[in-house]
Amino acid sequence: MRPVVYEIRRSLTNRFSIVLIVAIIGLTALISYEGGVLSTSHTGTSNTVSEVSGYYVTGNTISVISYFYDQNGNPASDIKANVSLNGTSYAGTQISPGVLEFHVVYPAGTSSVYLHMNYSYKSSFRLRTSSTNSLSISTRAQYSGLEVVPGISSPSNSSNLGFLLFYVGSVGNHTAPPVDVNLATVSSGVLSTSYIWEHQYSYFTHVAVFPSLGSKAINKTYGLYIKSGVSSQVYFKAPIGPLSLYKPFTVSSIESSFFSIESSLLVIFIPLLSVFMAYFTYGKDRVSGILETVIKRPINKGGAIRSRFLANSVVVSSSILVAIVISDLISYRYFHVLMPLSFVLDTWWAFSIIGVSFIAISYIFSHILRSPGALLGALIAVFFIFGLFWNVIFDVIVAAFSISSGTSSYITFQVLFNYANPAGYASLFELFITHSLGGGLGGFGSSQSINPAYYGVTPVQLAVAGILWVAVPFLIAQYLAVKRD
Repeated sequence: MRPVVYEIRRSLTNRFSIVLIVAIIGLTALISYEGGVLSTSHTGTSNTVSEVSGYYVTGNTISVISYFYDQNGNPASDIKANVSLNGTSYAGTQISPGVLEFHVVYPAGTSSVYLHMNYSYKSSFRLRTSSTNSLSISTRAQYSGLEVVPGISSPSNSSNLGFLLFYVGSVGNHTAPPVDVNLATVSSGVLSTSYIWEHQYSYFTHVAVFPSLGSKAINKTYGLYIKSGVSSQVYFKAPIGPLSLYKPFTVSSIESSFFSIESSLLVIFIPLLSVFMAYFTYGKDRVSGILETVIKRPINKGGAIRSRFLANSVVVSSSILVAIVISDLISYRYFHVLMPLSFVLDTWWAFSIIGVSFIAISYIFSHILRSPGALLGALIAVFFIFGLFWNVIFDVIVAAFSISSGTSSYITFQVLFNYANPAGYASLFELFITHSLGGGLGGFGSSQSINPAYYGVTPVQLAVAGILWVAVPFLIAQYLAVKRD
């Protein structure tokens, strides 16, 4: 077995490393799950497919026309459906996007027919989900006419006051004549006679309607009054609303959410994992003078430090990637938006730099100190200074020099301070992506819009800084391992 492979297995089986790896992956997953469950944003981008049906009768045949739609009223794709009557199944034929037609033969003289519909569609993670509906049809009516479905969510104006109009007419005529639609407030179950919104629609089979009421509709309930020109029937749907406060979740939203929550968690746990993994798999052996692992092939001092450093780096980087991907997939389950691959890779790079640089720094201390207790104490101090107290040091310095928050000098000093700390690499990456400084753990960053290039945060400078934070400490540690010990 090659030394590096052996060391990777050893790093993965260390008890403390296992606990921290599980904590990193588990907590990021839990945060993503909690954010998805508690957020109201996912109601506007639900991947659920619903169905509304109408029909027309010719002889002993009922032609069922069904419209399959998402929560925004848009036609769903890749629908597989059938209806059954008395054990006989009838497959649907697509006649337009989201619209399927079924031709069912029913027994002569039957006044009412009960059909069962089964349909499936691709939902979260592209898995196929199945649903079942029952349809009650009166064969005495020649066609069903207008159907009204409230509760359709607008993808653009943060409103769930939308509704769907679906029309099925007589044979060969499935476009609706003029339909008068009115919206009024409802108080104590009574619809006001003063309409606040009116519109007329015609020549449609299905149409999603989103009244523009704005923020004035918040906390108000509305009734829908519809009179169809095809009959004297009046449709009254109440209540609909009150106005929903959800906002559609976008790529920018999910990236901002990652920086505000998951990023702060990773900035704490990644350095902690790195320093303790370095201690238990390298530093402890080094200061105690006991090589716990037995390597079956000769290896020199340089090969030993390189193999263990590479193994620790692979384990930490892999844990970060798994945590980011799992967090992204859980968010997708609720918001149906994935982080771009470029963002995932850049984020993985940024946090891997943090983790690997802390490993390299820990290796340096392993060759400076001479006892396990002193080494462990020093590594804990490194974690606290760089990982937790760096922001306090920053606040003390800017207060001592009376540097006002939000000024160019303040931002310049903050960027330089982040460059001087491997854990600050996450804040630099956030500045590059969002054009604002998040402030890492302490939240001392600025929310104002910042041009990152003006303050020396560019792809080249970030890459150089990351490479230096990994290469310089490791080369120093390797020099001490080979030349001094």
